[in-house]
Amino acid sequence: MTQALGISLQRRSHLAQSASLPMYKQPLWVTGFLVYTISNIVGSTCSIGYLPLVILAPVGAMGLVFNALFARWVLGEPFSPRTVQGTAFIVLGAMLVAGFGVVPEPSHTLQDLLALYKRPAFIIYFAVVEAVTCLGLVGTHLLEYGLHHQWRGRLLSHPDLTLMLGISFGVFGANISSQAMLFAKSGMELLILSVFYGDNQFIYPMTWLIVLVLVFTAIVQLYYLNKGVQLCDTIILVPLNFCAFNVSCLFNSLVYYNQWDRLFWWQVVAVLVGIVILICGVVAISWQSMGQSISKPHRVHRAWKGDPEEETRLLPSS
Repeated sequence: MTQALGISLQRRSHLAQSASLPMYKQPLWVTGFLVYTISNIVGSTCSIGYLPLVILAPVGAMGLVFNALFARWVLGEPFSPRTVQGTAFIVLGAMLVAGFGVVPEPSHTLQDLLALYKRPAFIIYFAVVEAVTCLGLVGTHLLEYGLHHQWRGRLLSHPDLTLMLGISFGVFGANISSQAMLFAKSGMELLILSVFYGDNQFIYPMTWLIVLVLVFTAIVQLYYLNKGVQLCDTIILVPLNFCAFNVSCLFNSLVYYNQWDRLFWWQVVAVLVGIVILICGVVAISWQSMGQSISKPHRVHRAWKGDPEEETRLLPSS
């Protein structure tokens, strides 16, 4: 709930404040950022170390319900019967993805984790994922740059381009977030061994390298989530971000921990069905608000260009 509130507050700040004012000087954005970050840290810690999956799956899906509610209360998004139906599909799909997309794994020492990192299958998989992520982000940044500088082209003149840029930033940010979760899980395992079993794992430089990579990926994913929130409505972005994050976490875990022999065929089917249902819910919601979803990001773009008529942007009426 608090994560949904934090994202909605950031989105409202992007819509309500002058584009020339830095984000860190916007009290509403700072409040939303702190609420989201703190709740994310606490929630991730609980999800890794304390709560079972049977509880985490519906809790994560309930966050999408609160996302739809805060989109109405904070941002003034329409909450019609179509929104209710779409949200129901999103929750059902999210529960399938989160509920069947994780395979339990025992604790590991630093030596175990390094051995898993050095496996050829993981190295190839990680290289492919990083290449796709980097190329996707570079392409998205180039399109954003061309949009701001009024380059000509069929794609750059697409009326949904700003919306698609926001979705792209959010989805690739979710992929980076899943990598941060992998490093966080590794770090939590080492911390548990050090604190509760007396086997100090923090005397090794590689342990601190894992911590540094965790901090870096966490900061980068926050940056791209904020980029997505600037350009796309939360009621569309957050469910897609949630889905991309859970699917990425699933495949990261399967490859890194070599869990393919622990995954049943019906789990894969359930995850795929959940993805389809979730996307159907997002499409149902986005169809009814596509006009607003496009017009508001375009106003943000013109404000970046210095249009005096767009320096003060209004929120949609309730």
